[in-house]
Amino acid sequence: MKQFLRRFSTKARVFRINQKIRKKPTGFVGFQDFDLSRDGTVSLEMLAENPNVSLYALNRFSREAIFVETPPDVDLAERPFLYQAQYENATRLYSVGYHSFFQLAERMRQPNKQLILIHSVGRCGSTLLSNVFNNQPDILSLSEPDAFTELVMQRERDGRNDAEIIRLIDAIIQVQCRPTPHINPQAYVIKFRSFSTVLIDLLHQAAPYAKHIFLYRNAEDQARSIARAFKAVEAGHEALDAAALHQRTKFLPLLAQYADRASQGSLSEVEMNMLGWLSGLQSYLEQHAAGVPMCAVRYEEMIRQPEPIVRALFEYCGLPITPERLALGVKAFERDSQQGSSLARTHLKQDQQNQLTAEHLAQIHHLLADHPTIKTADFIVPNTIQPN
Repeated sequence: MKQFLRRFSTKARVFRINQKIRKKPTGFVGFQDFDLSRDGTVSLEMLAENPNVSLYALNRFSREAIFVETPPDVDLAERPFLYQAQYENATRLYSVGYHSFFQLAERMRQPNKQLILIHSVGRCGSTLLSNVFNNQPDILSLSEPDAFTELVMQRERDGRNDAEIIRLIDAIIQVQCRPTPHINPQAYVIKFRSFSTVLIDLLHQAAPYAKHIFLYRNAEDQARSIARAFKAVEAGHEALDAAALHQRTKFLPLLAQYADRASQGSLSEVEMNMLGWLSGLQSYLEQHAAGVPMCAVRYEEMIRQPEPIVRALFEYCGLPITPERLALGVKAFERDSQQGSSLARTHLKQDQQNQLTAEHLAQIHHLLADHPTIKTADFIVPNTIQPN
């Protein structure tokens, strides 16, 4: 009964942070990141009006939205990953049931909001592109707000809860894309984690006005980058039980075709990551064929010709194009886009243990050969920007 009443309360519960206990910097976020004590309640108006409060996570089990408060002088958008910056700077937590969350979204709704959504296969310049937009004085780009991750886990394969997921997507957009103490944006950008491609169809339904950008790169090069960033070579093999396999398949749809191997623990981490690359490209192909308007950018072209790519993206997104704005966008290429995070270049191991072997490359090409359409590591998806 208490949980039922909480869902329909018009107050937000307040939590005092006793200790921050998050162990994995890139893990999914939630209440478990903190040791907390209850500290009363506040009104929904307070959450809506306090610019230092931002959405942190959703909890599908308790059906709550979780917010963090951070100091006024902390600009969360300046950090490579929003969820890491929120955790590190959080001074207090708040939670509301979904019913109140939808009410809050209506209070904060901005009509005619200009929205740009960045999807990727991971390790292909999406954080860099987020910085390209963030360098503009009138654009707020949020890199990896993690509430969307919960929706990937919450969505049922048969689509029976798609209507609620769409409503939650809309609510997240309304409360996440808001003016801050540092900027009153004319446009908002959301850069997702790599597995967001499985939500493109519902994102399009929730926000048909949004512009979608998809980033990708050569499969072998991406695998090498993942090996350095996440020690994929060292990880070895992991046997997945039925529950873990069910959950992992929500993020990597193509994993379902290799369920037996995943259950037996004969899929390497390199192969798992490759299935993520393939799943991302397949999602793009499916949604492009279904008519979702999107454009794509290859990491190799973006690095080789930054100004033409930035110009083409600004044009696609309907943003003003001036020499000054282009120069600000290209300036983002001068620094490590993930500086200040656990994935900064200075933190990545370059030793032999994190290099792909001939066996790993053979595994990658075997998975490519298995796919009915995407046969090569250098596959080009439709509507990819091709500078002259």
